[in-house]
Amino acid sequence: MTRTANYVVAYEATDRGNDAIELGVTLARLTGAELRVCLVLPHSTVAPSRLRSSGSDFEALLEQQGLEWLAEAAARVPADVVATTHLIWADAVSDGLLRAVTEFDSDRIVVGASRHGIRGRYTIGSVANALLHASPVPVALAPHGYQAPERLSRITCAIGTRRGWSTLLDSLLAFTQDFRVDVRFLTLVEVDARRTQHGETTPALEAARSAESTAHLESVLEYFTSRSPAPGTITTEVAVGENVESAVEAIEWRADEVAFVGSSRLAQPSTIFLGITAHRMLSALPVPLVVVPTGASARLAR
Repeated sequence: MTRTANYVVAYEATDRGNDAIELGVTLARLTGAELRVCLVLPHSTVAPSRLRSSGSDFEALLEQQGLEWLAEAAARVPADVVATTHLIWADAVSDGLLRAVTEFDSDRIVVGASRHGIRGRYTIGSVANALLHASPVPVALAPHGYQAPERLSRITCAIGTRRGWSTLLDSLLAFTQDFRVDVRFLTLVEVDARRTQHGETTPALEAARSAESTAHLESVLEYFTSRSPAPGTITTEVAVGENVESAVEAIEWRADEVAFVGSSRLAQPSTIFLGITAHRMLSALPVPLVVVPTGASARLAR
């Protein structure tokens, strides 16, 4: 029997929770995965004064409210996506979500940006930050105010030259298999990172770095196309800027695309650790970002 992929959606009754649902819908529409919409409630340690005589009564009221919130969440999922709702008790929200990943054998976690972020951009909250440094499966981040398109038209894979880039490509291959979606491979080049010891850039240095990036993208393209049956258009691009943020802002982004990025080389095998470049990308990136765990044994399912 063929296994159906599923995604844990980190829900809360806020804009952040709604953003996560919208991104979950976007990804599920492409892959046919089911959504496990999870609301994590903390184990109560101190009840409000009017309920202090019975902590269990307080938890019962909290559970009732949680189920009402989940019903509202389910109503936000369109009819073309299969979703179930789940109320989870845990000491911390991130702990509950990671437990759900194990229980449901999930393929990724979907989470929204902080409610205090600028619309269309990211501010990473404590839950997302914890997941980005501990999750064994890819974490998909929705920018503030995200709205699901009818379908994804392109995936941009931001890829560096350091060891481990093939793991990111393998995850992307599994995600895009059999789907008509364009793929763009992107390398970010900082002008300031190419300075001489006297603080100046030279045409020779710039040309050498550009040639290095282009050659690497050719290797990436060969690796991907030799393994991918996906019928979409595949392109490469080198984005240049004074820093990572300006390089990200200098290129065109579609409203109906997502970006993929790998974990830092500091990550433990099969675990996410968001690196400094990806962190800096987030401050300028206007589309959802999927962060893939490092290591050859990282889950490659959709």
